[in-house]
Amino acid sequence: MNTIDRTSPVPLYFQLKRILLAKIEQREWKPGHLIPSEHSLESSYGLSRITVRQALGELVNEGYLNRQRGRGTFVTRPKITHNPTHRLTLTDSMTQQGIDPGWRLLDTCWLEAPSSACQALELSPNTKVFCIRRLRLANDEPIGYHLAYVRESTAKHIAKRELEKGESLSYLMHILNVRGSKAYRTIEALAADADAAEQLKIAIGSPILHIQRTTVDGTGVPIEFLQASYRGDRFKYGVNL
Repeated sequence: MNTIDRTSPVPLYFQLKRILLAKIEQREWKPGHLIPSEHSLESSYGLSRITVRQALGELVNEGYLNRQRGRGTFVTRPKITHNPTHRLTLTDSMTQQGIDPGWRLLDTCWLEAPSSACQALELSPNTKVFCIRRLRLANDEPIGYHLAYVRESTAKHIAKRELEKGESLSYLMHILNVRGSKAYRTIEALAADADAAEQLKIAIGSPILHIQRTTVDGTGVPIEFLQASYRGDRFKYGVNL
């Protein structure tokens, strides 16, 4: 359907939304495409500005469009989808979606564990931990910012050459007792702070998926605490229930 049916009980804004969404899904409007202006859409479909803005607003909120001040409204790139219940790694998921996965190591250092890491790793306050900062890349673009804290007893066994390949835990897989390990995750929607925004090249306050993960080895000892931030406009999780 490419026309507005004024006799239909379907709201006009929703009809326009479906028309525009079809253009995106059928790739008439490709990622990065500048769509017609609000005024142009008003004229083309004989609709009010309020109706056009409501249709565009929903497509923006759902991640299909992106407004850029002073430039216009653009079609967004498809989000990277990862469904852990399919037993595929994120690297495999990206590869299947035609995306080149990768890592960029920012730095490593020793520091006093923040309270969140102390609690997760069952450490006393002021205990030193090994900190690893990395970016998860998709076609060389940062989509995830990883901040990992590792116990001192574990850190001395880290294979640093593994920090820029494989999965987020690949650098620990050779360590004794990691076989049979478990990871406990929480995922929540947050606004990007200054650090995450800088690393992910997004505006402060942009939506992110914030993941916290505690990895416990085969003997029940927590060995790594991870805080990861993923761009909300580029990444989404899928879960089968």
